[in-house]
Amino acid sequence: MKINRASALRLWDERYGDQRFAVDFHGSLMCREAYGDPNYYVVDRNAGRFNLPTKIYCGWNIHHILPMAHGGTNTRENLLCTNIATNEAAEDKITFWIDDCLYQVKRTQGSSEHEIVRID
Repeated sequence: MKINRASALRLWDERYGDQRFAVDFHGSLMCREAYGDPNYYVVDRNAGRFNLPTKIYCGWNIHHILPMAHGGTNTRENLLCTNIATNEAAEDKITFWIDDCLYQVKRTQGSSEHEIVRID
C-alpha cells in the first residue's frame, strides 16, 4: 500500500469506522482529521492539573509494526494508525520505551504477521 493521506484515511476507516477519535496501542489519542498534523490538539477542560484546561495533541501517522529497516512491508497487516508522538518514540525499533512502558515487536504465533506487545 502506498502511504499517503488518502490511503491513511482508508486505513483509519477500516480500523475505526466513522469514529472521530480513537486511541493507539499506547493509549494516545488520535483525531481522524488530524492526519499528519503534529500541532493538532483538542482541549480537555478537566484533565489538567487542578482541573485546568489541557491541550491533548492528537495528530497521527501510519506506523509500521515491523519496521521497514527490519524487513517490514507496506501491507495493511503491517500498518497501524498511531499518534505522532507514539510513532516518533517507536521510530524503527523492534524494542522500545514510550514513557514508562516497554514494547516489543513479536511475530504472531502461527502467522507471518507481527504485533506490538507491552512487555513490562
